[in-house]
Amino acid sequence: MSAPAARTADRDLRFGERVLLLRQMALMLEAGVPLLEALSAVTLGVEAARGRRQLEAVAASLRQGQTFAAAIAAEAPGFPGYLQAMLRVGESSGRLGEVLRQAADQMAYEDRLRRDLVNALIYPAFLAVAGVAAIAFILTQIAPRFAAIVGDRTDDLPFLSRAILGAGGFLQAHGWATVITLGLLVVGAAVAGTRPEVRTGLYALARQLPAVGPVLKAREIAIWARLTSFTLSHGVGLLPAVALALETVPPGPFRVALAGVEPDLRAGRGFDEALARGGQLTPMDIGLVRAGQRSGALAAMLGALADSYDDQLRDGMKRLTALVEPLAIAGVAIVVAVVAFALVTTLSTVYDLVQ
Repeated sequence: MSAPAARTADRDLRFGERVLLLRQMALMLEAGVPLLEALSAVTLGVEAARGRRQLEAVAASLRQGQTFAAAIAAEAPGFPGYLQAMLRVGESSGRLGEVLRQAADQMAYEDRLRRDLVNALIYPAFLAVAGVAAIAFILTQIAPRFAAIVGDRTDDLPFLSRAILGAGGFLQAHGWATVITLGLLVVGAAVAGTRPEVRTGLYALARQLPAVGPVLKAREIAIWARLTSFTLSHGVGLLPAVALALETVPPGPFRVALAGVEPDLRAGRGFDEALARGGQLTPMDIGLVRAGQRSGALAAMLGALADSYDDQLRDGMKRLTALVEPLAIAGVAIVVAVVAFALVTTLSTVYDLVQ
C-alpha cells in the first residue's frame, strides 16, 4: 500500500531525485538513446506526481520544437540556474550527455555540502530548542510563584525582575495564544521565504554577515569559474562564455563586477585586466587567469580557480559550523543566566523587605 501512495504523492522532485534523473539521462544519451526517448524513460520511474507532470510538460515542449534548455527552464523549475546555461552549451556542441553528467556531478557536490551543513546544525538546533523549553518552563512555572510571594510590592523590585515576573505572568495567562501566534509567524516567514524578492533580500543580507559572506562569495566565484571553464572547453568563444556565466551569478557585488567584463573585452582589454577592474578577485587569481590567457589554457586555469574556491568554500563551511555550536550554547546560557539572576534578585529584594 505504501508504494502507490508514494508514487502518487503530489510533490515536486527532491534534489537527490533531480541528480539521479540527470545521471540516468546522461547514461542513455551517451549510449546513443535519443533525448525524447531518454526523457520518457526516466519520467516513468518518477514517484512524485507534480515532478512527473513537469517532466511530461518538458517532453511536450520538445515535441513542439523547443530546445531542452528552454523546456527545462519553462516547465521544470527547481533546477539550479547554471543547469540551463550548461544545457545550452551541450545542445550547441552536440555533447548533451557529457554536459548532463557534469551538471549532475556539480549538483551532487553542492547537495553533499548542504547535507553536511544541515547535519552540523542539528545539535546546535537541539540545544536552542532545549534552551527555549527550559526558559519557557521557568517563566510559566517558577516565575509566577515568585510573583505570588512578592504580591503588590513589585515597585520595589529592580526593572529586570519586574520584566521577568511580568513575562512569566503573561505566558501563564496567554500561553496557547502565544504559541499559536508564534506558529503563525513561523508559517508566515516560511511562506514569505518562497517569494523571489524576499529570498534575494535575505541573500543580500547574508552576504554582509562576517562568517557567512565569505562562504557565499566563494560559492559564487567557484560556480562562475567552473561554468566559464566548462563553456570555453566546449568551444564557446570568450564573449558568449562570459555572458552565459554571468546569468548564473546572483545579484550582489560579484555580479556588479562581472557586468563590466564584457564591455571591457569589447573595448579591447584583456580578460585578466577586465576581471582586475572589478576588484572581486585576488591578485593571485588574476595572475592565474593571466597565465592561462597567455598560454592558451584559459579553460584549465579557470578550472583550477574553481577548485581553489571550492576548497575555500568547504573550509569556510567548517569554520561556520564550528562557530554555530558554541554560539548556541553561549546564547542559551546567557538567557538562562539572566532569568536566574532576575529571580535571585527578586528573592533578595523580598528578604530585604521582610527584614
